[in-house]
Amino acid sequence: MAKQRKKPKAATATVSRQDRPGEPADAAGGNGGAHRAPAAIESAVLPDDQNSLRSALLDVESRRAELDSMNERLRAEVQRLRVEVAELRAQVDLVASADPVSGAANRRAFLDGFRREWQRSRRYGRCLSVIMADIDQFKAINDGYGTEVGDRILRLVAQSFRKTARTSDVIGRYGGDSFAIVLPEADLQSARRVAERLRKGLENAVFEHKGRPILVTSSFGVACSEEGDPEPEALLLRADDCLYQAKRGGRNLVVDEES
Repeated sequence: MAKQRKKPKAATATVSRQDRPGEPADAAGGNGGAHRAPAAIESAVLPDDQNSLRSALLDVESRRAELDSMNERLRAEVQRLRVEVAELRAQVDLVASADPVSGAANRRAFLDGFRREWQRSRRYGRCLSVIMADIDQFKAINDGYGTEVGDRILRLVAQSFRKTARTSDVIGRYGGDSFAIVLPEADLQSARRVAERLRKGLENAVFEHKGRPILVTSSFGVACSEEGDPEPEALLLRADDCLYQAKRGGRNLVVDEES
């Protein structure tokens, strides 16, 4: 009797977790928790990270405070230097604009100031007057006492004028023994009164050399701007003409355009 062959067993297919759709593959043998850090390790790492971050933030805040303080000091130093530079510039401008002998404004600085006041008077329709002054017999003072004394007289005359004139007036040495004074917003009568004060102040001043008094006087010419003046120099020329009349009239006088 023939033996029956046994049917072979059907192969059983093993589907791993990797082949199952929708399920994450295990890194090693399907054990999903094999590489996850234990909770105890996580709780130990996070506080250290927080402490490090807190320390870093505190360090940043500290450095920022230091930088803010440094910036404040730098700003204060820059401001101090700006003030110092401005003062130095003012000193340089003063030296450049001052007459080295009398201390009054030199001719160039005086003319610059005069032209500025001229433009301002034209712009706002204000009065502008000029006084021209010459020291009387100045050549005799130089010849009799020497140029050193003459220079001292020039300084003293400029000081006397500054003491007597208004604070807004511009005083300059026009040349030689001549001075010029610009009087903003002063009409002819006001300018004449200023000139009379200048004359009397100089006449009453005491100038001495080696214990001997020196009489110093000055003649003055006064003019006021007019609408028909074509240029500022015309005002200076009229004041100079008045000065010439004062010197011809006997010196130590004030002559204005209406005299």
